[in-house]
Amino acid sequence: MMCDCDEDFAIKYLPHQIKKTTELESKTRVPVTIGFQKHVCDKCRGLLEKTYPKAEIYWRESKVHRYYWREIAFETIKRFENWSRKEGYSDWLKAMLAHKDVHTQIEREVVKEINELHKREPKYSYEEESQNEIISKYKVEVINLDGVYIKTPNRKVSILSGITICSAEEFVKRYLNDLGFDVIVTESVPFHVIFGVFMWLLIQDPTDRLNRLASFGDRDAFDEGTEGKLISTFLPEDFGSSGYYEKRKEAIKKHLSSIPEDKDELFWTFDYWIEPSSDFRQYLWAHRQIDIETAKKLLNILPPKIIKNILKFLIQDYYGRYLGWPDMLVFRDEQYFFAEVKSSKDKLRKNQKDWIRNNALFLNLPFKVYKIHKKAQFENIKDAQSANKGIEEDAR
Repeated sequence: MMCDCDEDFAIKYLPHQIKKTTELESKTRVPVTIGFQKHVCDKCRGLLEKTYPKAEIYWRESKVHRYYWREIAFETIKRFENWSRKEGYSDWLKAMLAHKDVHTQIEREVVKEINELHKREPKYSYEEESQNEIISKYKVEVINLDGVYIKTPNRKVSILSGITICSAEEFVKRYLNDLGFDVIVTESVPFHVIFGVFMWLLIQDPTDRLNRLASFGDRDAFDEGTEGKLISTFLPEDFGSSGYYEKRKEAIKKHLSSIPEDKDELFWTFDYWIEPSSDFRQYLWAHRQIDIETAKKLLNILPPKIIKNILKFLIQDYYGRYLGWPDMLVFRDEQYFFAEVKSSKDKLRKNQKDWIRNNALFLNLPFKVYKIHKKAQFENIKDAQSANKGIEEDAR
């Protein structure tokens, strides 16, 4: 059922979405059998509305985007439909395809207004553990470094290493190289590659009763800015949810036990499955050759048991755990650890805090945070280089 407070909006703007709904845990599509009913939602029952913040991904990093996503969508649709009707369109969805720029501008205006409204009369609480609370609670080692910053017109972080202008990640990489460590820039996507290669056979199992044909655009064509072909492949309807793991727990256990714990065999399996996993990896945006090569480097450094533990961790709740992986893997001989890099004003995002929490609870991977404090900041490169030379001489 649905609450009748949404009836007018749903019938007018989203009639194609009112006959079926999605169960939260399993992502299973189920029919809406008794339609709109009175006093179903918390608001109509006089209760405090629950928060269901969306994941912190690119373009949806602000709290207003993540918490007020429903309010933003509803108000944006209303305003855009009014605009499209004035422009002579009978179907606002077709108008949106032709005028994405107008839709984007209207959405920005709505977000700005909701942000101001939240400051005056907040509907949702943004209560989350702070960066310091997370670091303290999970005993994260923080390495403090000093850096000379340069102001840039595009506001990108620029830090001097010697006389070379670096990003924050490159600055830390150079620092670690000087200590005798090698560094691989990782973030999340190489782990999606590993997951796609080693788990495609399980996830696309034809005996899964929820497997159905899914179609999506060619990711390679998207990268190239061309139209490309439509890719169709089999995916379970509940893929990525915690419900999927609960439903297929025994099959998952059996599949994970079949993945080799010998490094040579693990590499052979990776190479053997790289091609048949292609469509699934396209779906995961784990298709780029550079990420495949990084994934191979990870397989070479991390013990096979760690790889299998990461696979188990991801399959338990893929869409709740696939983001927030650290910036880099640092290694030397048999030693390795993951590292997150933060410039002077940069803070841990929610998905990064979630990863730190999950790492402490499930993965137990060695992990550090490198914080680059602002020793000095200059308007131009020459002054910065001169000052940095003096700082390095003092350090020696």
